[in-house]
Amino acid sequence: MRKFVAGCAAAGAVAAAVTGGVALTHAEREPAWPAITTGLHVQPERLLPATVSQTFPVRVVSTTVDRAGRPVVSVRTATDRRSATALVADGQRAPGAVSVEADVPVSIAATDPLLPAQWDLARVRADGAWPRSTGAGVTVAVVDSGVDATHPDLAGHVLPGVDLVTGTEGRSADPHGHGTHVAGTIAALTGNGDGIAGMAPDAQILPVRVLDANGNGYMSDVANGITYAADHGADVINLSVSATTQVGAVTNAVAYARSKGVVVVAAAGNSRRTGSPTSYPAADPGVIAVAATDSGDAVAAYSNRGGYVDVAAPGSDIVSTFPGNRYMRMNGTSMASPHVAALAALLRGADRGLSPDQVEKTIVESAVDLGEPGRDDDFGAGRIDAAAALATLTPPAASPTVKPTPTATTTAPSTPSTTPETSAPATPAPVQTTEPTPSRTAQPTPSAPAVPDIRLVRPGPGRLIVVIVGVEGDPVQLQRLDGQEWTTVLTYPATKVARFDGLVPGLEHRVVVSGTTSFTIRL
Repeated sequence: MRKFVAGCAAAGAVAAAVTGGVALTHAEREPAWPAITTGLHVQPERLLPATVSQTFPVRVVSTTVDRAGRPVVSVRTATDRRSATALVADGQRAPGAVSVEADVPVSIAATDPLLPAQWDLARVRADGAWPRSTGAGVTVAVVDSGVDATHPDLAGHVLPGVDLVTGTEGRSADPHGHGTHVAGTIAALTGNGDGIAGMAPDAQILPVRVLDANGNGYMSDVANGITYAADHGADVINLSVSATTQVGAVTNAVAYARSKGVVVVAAAGNSRRTGSPTSYPAADPGVIAVAATDSGDAVAAYSNRGGYVDVAAPGSDIVSTFPGNRYMRMNGTSMASPHVAALAALLRGADRGLSPDQVEKTIVESAVDLGEPGRDDDFGAGRIDAAAALATLTPPAASPTVKPTPTATTTAPSTPSTTPETSAPATPAPVQTTEPTPSRTAQPTPSAPAVPDIRLVRPGPGRLIVVIVGVEGDPVQLQRLDGQEWTTVLTYPATKVARFDGLVPGLEHRVVVSGTTSFTIRL
């Protein structure tokens, strides 16, 4: 029996046919979130599949509400119809019960790994959002197949999590690879000279494993994973999983997470060729459902359509991290969903006071309308635009986040690495690309000098990313605090994204451009 579910043996004739018994918890008050009742007033036999046997067991899922107002998901397995019927009846009579149902299998919402690189970050204009937020201080839960915490492009970004498949907590692993790919899209190290760039490069990943090594699992574990994430500091939850049946346990877990201020994002599903059956948890109330687009801003051939689709994001030929220090190209709404989760992290990083509804409203209203004018079932409100979403927030972020400084060897600074400007869509880049191609910024007029928007990001000891918007081409001084005096390390022409390696770790640095001094950051 799993470590995270309190257990007790079922009584009487049921005991011999039931495994994984659970204790029911009495509720003392109504939950503060809108609980959805399911299966409480239905004949137990009607909730069961046609066949219940040793070969085809049934998992009966009961959801109750505990004294703290949390949904408690309990799973018991029966191998004959009589025992299964008794389990359903027990669940219906349990104090605090909100749902009883048969468990539903769930699997990853992804298709085959293939083809070129990170066109996606340029298309959603991630670089235009970074001057306002890089997701610092935000935790994104990846409820998936786990996350490879040892991957060098995720180093220091993966928190201790939970494995609901093995019943363990601590350092995360990923025997499948899907969750690691999702995590890299959200928060891979940026500007470290290796691998890819994450869309919210300063966010933290909370890994919650609910899928086995083949990418399959149960919705009951997804429900428990959502609740775990909400109780362990998640600000955003990404669900790149898909099932074609709604499960009340998941619906209630989502409502509970939202009551704690958590933004919930899910893949819309990859079954377009078989009629786009409604996908859950994407279609659950309060979930931001994400369809997938390709590099031409067309809806992906596999991406589900439907009235539950809220927005679209890049999902085809997405390169990201993969276990074994590798990188993989994958397709699917699974790949689109983390782009929206990352955008939610950027918004939360810029304004911690935004509610889940406000985050969704900002993402939807700033999206680029595609397809038929207005909302449609292919794209929802349209393809996300990170720069436009962050531009709607006021006032600007007050200061960058300063991270603890590990010791490092002092070396001479390198020349900044910059990417040429272009107003066209980015050409697919090699796997090792670390920054997306910036989009063009208009030059200020002589009569109204622009005030630059400057952002400093520390991707590692002795390393610095400088993001400047509004004064391209103007001279920029990178300065270091030596004792009580600022020393100019080098001068370079302003570009939107510049990367420096070999700076002196442990000392404060700043950027001066057009008479404006950026916030200082300790390397």
